[in-house]
Amino acid sequence: MVKGDTGVARNGLQDWYWQRVSAVLLAVLLPFPFVILMLLATGRMDQMALLDLLDNPFSRLAYSMLVIALLTHAYLGVKVVLEDYVHQAGWRVPLMATLSVGTFGFGLWWFAMIWAWNS
Repeated sequence: MVKGDTGVARNGLQDWYWQRVSAVLLAVLLPFPFVILMLLATGRMDQMALLDLLDNPFSRLAYSMLVIALLTHAYLGVKVVLEDYVHQAGWRVPLMATLSVGTFGFGLWWFAMIWAWNS
């Protein structure tokens, strides 16, 4: 083995680190949408108050961070499962490509939704 060669692990530590960072961000940011839904369901917030809240640049930034953390966490989790359990490169490579394109497309759609409303 060549010095510095990590074998098949390549960037496992970096993936582990970003998985944990995204988990912490999700733990901090994810309760807010549920609180908003609860306020709407109980009638403590009406539609106009919700639109005012969502139109705030801070809210848009917070939701953008939430989407980035969610997509990062999901992508890394599914990527690790594919790398560990799909042993044939003929299957793994197209699945990883589909995962990358799907994650990017979903993120792009969400950012368009977040930053385009009420514009």
